[in-house]
Amino acid sequence: MIMKIQITPPKADQPLAENFKFQINRKNYITRDKSAGQIVLILVLITVVGLTIGLSLISRSVTDVRISSQIEESSRAFSAAEAGVENALKIINVFPTDTPQSITLDNASAEYTVSDIGGSNSLYSFPATEANSSQILWLVNHDSDGGLGIAYYSKTDSLDICWGIAGNNAAIEFSLYYKTGSTYKIAKSAYDPDISRAGNNKFNPADTDGSYCESIYPYKHTINFITDFGVSEADNLLALRMTPVYENTAIGVKPTENLPVQGNQINSVGKTTTGVVRKIQVNKTYSILPGLLDFALYCESNCQ
Repeated sequence: MIMKIQITPPKADQPLAENFKFQINRKNYITRDKSAGQIVLILVLITVVGLTIGLSLISRSVTDVRISSQIEESSRAFSAAEAGVENALKIINVFPTDTPQSITLDNASAEYTVSDIGGSNSLYSFPATEANSSQILWLVNHDSDGGLGIAYYSKTDSLDICWGIAGNNAAIEFSLYYKTGSTYKIAKSAYDPDISRAGNNKFNPADTDGSYCESIYPYKHTINFITDFGVSEADNLLALRMTPVYENTAIGVKPTENLPVQGNQINSVGKTTTGVVRKIQVNKTYSILPGLLDFALYCESNCQ
């Protein structure tokens, strides 16, 4: 708003201070458009909002592209590691154990090694095993083609079988496969740390006085093959099947002498050209008949 100022000329008989009379006209002299500034402000706000949304979409798109690329590279590295495992399974009996081998694929490569499982008197641990499932401990060596060998675990050497995890009191059942001459036989025994169940299941009591097998497991039984299973000096031990009862559990074996080799472990590392690495570990144990066939008859020849 512009105010109009009117100046009245001085009269000759009036003092100079009174010669000036200011008259202010408050009437609008010039009228301006009030909405022009609001439009500019709205346009600025729309621009800022649009720019923010655009930058957000661009950032999200870049992130999605990066994640997709990472997933693709990870899958390529994992596939390369799987290819190493598959290649190792094909040539597992050709190359010496612990000798690194490698294969090259499109935009990726894999390096793998094959090592023995067991074969020492160190603690041999099995993964957590579900109730009524089983784990097999081989007591005889195997040939290169997977057939049974002739080097047996001694009947006079004991085995500490340890089991149990926090919060449960699983029992365990043992099935011993052995051979007298050419006749295959099976003997069973079972042990339970919960003596309150002994009256019903007729299991033998397990050792529960402390931590066993390098202080890992709460329960233990030291197997004596002659007294626990009634084998004789002429018998040859083949395998021991261990089956948790009532609850899932972990199992460990501490032998007094070297165990036969239980199978092979394959460690494969896949790597892409961009440097993404993925690792796979596979344990391949020797084949065993399912527990359902524990009640079948076995013979080497001339079965009637």
